[in-house]
Amino acid sequence: ARRPLVVERLEAAGEWHVVAAEDDFRLGEPTMALERLEGNDRIEARRRPPGPEEWGLYGRPTAVHTPRTLLQTAELWRNPEAFDAETSDPGTRLVSVGGDVAVPATVELPTDVPLSRALSAVDAPDDARFAVGGRFGGVTRSLDVPVAAPALSAAGLGTEGVVEVLGPDRCIVASVGERAAFAREENCGRCVPCREGSKQLHEALRAVYDGEFDAAKIRELSRVMATTSLCAFGETAARPVRTALEDFEGEFRAHADGRCPAGACGGLQ
Repeated sequence: ARRPLVVERLEAAGEWHVVAAEDDFRLGEPTMALERLEGNDRIEARRRPPGPEEWGLYGRPTAVHTPRTLLQTAELWRNPEAFDAETSDPGTRLVSVGGDVAVPATVELPTDVPLSRALSAVDAPDDARFAVGGRFGGVTRSLDVPVAAPALSAAGLGTEGVVEVLGPDRCIVASVGERAAFAREENCGRCVPCREGSKQLHEALRAVYDGEFDAAKIRELSRVMATTSLCAFGETAARPVRTALEDFEGEFRAHADGRCPAGACGGLQ
């Protein structure tokens, strides 16, 4: 049997090493991935500058990219006419849709179509809300935004290609609270804005259940974390809360009054 073409091309390109890491969310951050590749016992984000492009793996300049970037580059090399030089994010993106759906699905969409097109692949409930961009994705009512990364970022959403469907019986406050708790427990602890910010954010959300809701304080804490954290973990950890306040502030106020609009929080209905 003929050897797979991908194997032949990888061998022709030179020496390759594939490293399998533990299932740790933090390792998605580029500099922490480099720390893991170097075999360091304590995985922490690296201070920048310099970035990996100057001081990367074993002190050498290193390009850290997703598979999509590499595949898009290869496609551009083979078929340059298929790419519009004026497009900020040309080509297509894979979008995985999960959450409150019967069967999750992954679809490939052109970057100039609305993200809502991905819902055609699943049976989503009516009046669903959405978390776009993975664990720390933005929470929104609408997917009427282009799939292109710049458009998603401008809308306060994540660009990781994941849409989590949140059914109408899912409590928004509890959902973002769980993400804040995850950030509090899983951050590497190196920088104060992320370490202390995630702790204070989680406590501020817990206070909502005790009748204390300070939207201005939560927004300011989210802003500080996003603008002063050392790495992408801290920069995005508060995004679910920040975006949920934009579309669902009324639900936070309802919880402070002892009522869960979704009827999902025990003892608060």
